[in-house]
Amino acid sequence: MMKRFGSAVCVLLAGISVAAAETISVQPPASSVSVGSPVALDVNVAGITDLFAFGFDIGFDPAVLSATSVTEGALFSGVGISFSTGFIDNTTGMITFIGDSLSGPGPGLSMDGTLATVHFTAIGPGGSAIDLANVILLDSNGNDILVTNTGAVVTAATVPEPSTWGLFMASLIAVLARQAMPKRRRG
Repeated sequence: MMKRFGSAVCVLLAGISVAAAETISVQPPASSVSVGSPVALDVNVAGITDLFAFGFDIGFDPAVLSATSVTEGALFSGVGISFSTGFIDNTTGMITFIGDSLSGPGPGLSMDGTLATVHFTAIGPGGSAIDLANVILLDSNGNDILVTNTGAVVTAATVPEPSTWGLFMASLIAVLARQAMPKRRRG
């Protein structure tokens, strides 16, 4: 009797599908770079159906990062009507009004992908949260699509310069090694 009950529960559970989580996120979730180096972060969506238009802002620490550009991601590339790269303000650490939309009547996109790529240069040591703000995702009827929003963190570190003592020791070892080599005779 217990075996039959267990089998029935398994059959019932097999018919239930788990809905994919609808998310917008900055990827990769964590990055480490050297001061002076570029870093690119993707803003991705997953589990969303009928995505017709999007808009969002990006916040960052302007003491650590300087935004250089925003480029259109592959998801709306070629099908969006007017990709907005947004307005970069490296003083306040905000990029505002990044967005795109499809045109005309019809369904939105129902696939995972990259909406935009944000390009930064690390300008100072430390950590910077990369926050998504004012996220608006709309379906083909103009209704809001509710999503889970996840940011990222970029850590920038200075590259230590070799110490004077270390350079001296390496030079001394090279000179001593050269002197210890047997000399060749000419002849």
